[in-house]
Amino acid sequence: MIKEFLLYWKKIQRAKRIKKLKKKIPPYLQKDFEVELNYKLWSTKGARFAASHRSETLHRLSGQTVGYLSAYLIIVGLVNIYHLQFWMITLNDNQVNFASMSFSVLILLFSQLESSENFSLKSDRYHNCALDISELYDKLRYVKTYENNNPDKKDILKKISIDYDKILKRNENHKPIDYSKFQLTKAPYYELNLIDRTLIRTEYYWRVHFKYHLFMYGPIIIFLTINFYKIFYSKS
Repeated sequence: MIKEFLLYWKKIQRAKRIKKLKKKIPPYLQKDFEVELNYKLWSTKGARFAASHRSETLHRLSGQTVGYLSAYLIIVGLVNIYHLQFWMITLNDNQVNFASMSFSVLILLFSQLESSENFSLKSDRYHNCALDISELYDKLRYVKTYENNNPDKKDILKKISIDYDKILKRNENHKPIDYSKFQLTKAPYYELNLIDRTLIRTEYYWRVHFKYHLFMYGPIIIFLTINFYKIFYSKS
């Protein structure tokens, strides 16, 4: 009796483990090759378009940041000429010269680092890659819809898969955040709740926007913080 019970218990535990492992396998891998290929083309196409948009955004923010830093450099340089006072802050000649040199070095370093990334070129490449995959995806959808009984369907799917692999080999891979961004546009399909969507948006802002916003608005925030501190300190 005990032996039979233990055997039955082991079967239950084994069934639970199998069920748990199946849940870890992506749904598209649990179906046939055609469904798997369809999902890979669809998701990769979306991720590459997201990567193109991210690179374009980085290129735009990079140019804006250099413009902001250059404006700060010019403004600081005018202090010596017109003997200006920044609200509650008064800078002597040495401080103005130091600030000017600091902004100059920062702009030079930032410009070199950003130009080496070639965001504009990456954006075009990601976009062209997405268009190539989109062409294969449309071909696959056509075969599924109108040539489902075609005896050569197996060979057509194989050729689409080979062409897809060739496209991946000759193009740079997208970042994980690009795939997350694509998932965000298809939130109902991926069953993303409010917390999931918020985490993705937060990570995207941190990886794409935060650095540039820090350089663009950081000096203004520091300037206002020091002035308000001086006002509060002088009153107390």
